[in-house]
Amino acid sequence: MPKDLLEFVDSIITSGEAENRAQAMRKAVRKMREQIEINEIFEASRQIKQGYSYAGDLRKILTKRANA
Repeated sequence: MPKDLLEFVDSIITSGEAENRAQAMRKAVRKMREQIEINEIFEASRQIKQGYSYAGDLRKILTKRANA
């Protein structure tokens, strides 16, 4: 991992947001997953508003969010 990213991860630990690098990385990956799921919901909404049919399963996306 590049030095600047390691320094950022270490600053998260120093601030108390994470106990160690592994926990900081888990939090980061969860946040990325959350953002991807939110983007999927927004994209589905946009497609529906434009009159397109949505091919994904919104219930599946929302269920994943509820269980996260």
